[in-house]
Amino acid sequence: MALPKAQAVTAKGRTYGGLSALARRAERRQRLLDAGLELFGTVGFAKTTIPMLCAASGVTARHFYEDFASREALLRTLYDRIATTAFERVVAALRVRERTVHERIRNGNAAYFRYLTRDPRRARIYTIEAVGKHAELEQHRLSMREAFVRKLTKATDRMDNRDVDSRLLSAAIAGAAHDLLLEWVLAARRPPVEKLITTITTLWIRSLQIDSAPVQR
Repeated sequence: MALPKAQAVTAKGRTYGGLSALARRAERRQRLLDAGLELFGTVGFAKTTIPMLCAASGVTARHFYEDFASREALLRTLYDRIATTAFERVVAALRVRERTVHERIRNGNAAYFRYLTRDPRRARIYTIEAVGKHAELEQHRLSMREAFVRKLTKATDRMDNRDVDSRLLSAAIAGAAHDLLLEWVLAARRPPVEKLITTITTLWIRSLQIDSAPVQR
């Protein structure tokens, strides 16, 4: 005789309402991440408490600590998701060999700025809330930046660099892009995203001395 649905046991644990224990935990974790994105991205990390995160997500404090050791751990997970997606999109655009160097650079910058500005909460977490809040998180953030700069360096090496130091150029471009995004986040009247894309593309093109084609606008 089959057990009722609410009592059925699977290899992944007892199911309730059709969800296994692992599925329920994954669903709670996602709700906590959604709450973190909202609160860290609007109220700010410093003003967000664990009770606030639990209330926003409908998750108990006990279940919060099953997934995250602290607010910082939740912030780190959010930062990782945002930064990894942004970096992967940039590198993917730069590697499209069917495009000209100019197009690849512009498309990479467009991928970066459009993804991060599409949800201002992402941009705030990336540029402000995850910066300098905790020593371990800061070290992790710098490690991710280093990995990104290395990938940019490899991509730049394949372009017409004309004696430009690819490593230094990549570090400079990464820093400039971050600061332009920060300018957008803090601005009372935010500049059009296309201006951010054009600005960083112009810096990159002129540094590589690839001026034969005008910057698209």
